[in-house]
Amino acid sequence: MTESSRPKILVVDDAGPVVILCVNVLQALGYAIRAANRGETALDLCRKESFDLLVVDYKMPGMNGFEVLEQARRIRPGMACMLMTAHGTPDIINEATRLGFDYILLKPFTPSELRGAVDKVLASKA
Repeated sequence: MTESSRPKILVVDDAGPVVILCVNVLQALGYAIRAANRGETALDLCRKESFDLLVVDYKMPGMNGFEVLEQARRIRPGMACMLMTAHGTPDIINEATRLGFDYILLKPFTPSELRGAVDKVLASKA
């Protein structure tokens, strides 16, 4: 698989261990990964590069995952988006669904849960 044919995923989370887990698991599966620890940084990357999937945490300093989604979709309308959250309350789940997230992954998650969620979202967008 060439660099340009590999799906590109942007992982956004302020928790370093979560980013490291996501990057390690997804790179091992052959995905091209970029990571950011803030929403503003993620949006800058979206302006410069095209991504197939945005994987964003809900609760971060500055912008939350919902705000990142809304702005990222303006920049890259066709990009798939997945929410990661440890705050899976009914209100947050309902709002994430209303905003159009393609998948909601509850923390803590296993590498196989992450892999399954990413594969499912990318397959649905193919």
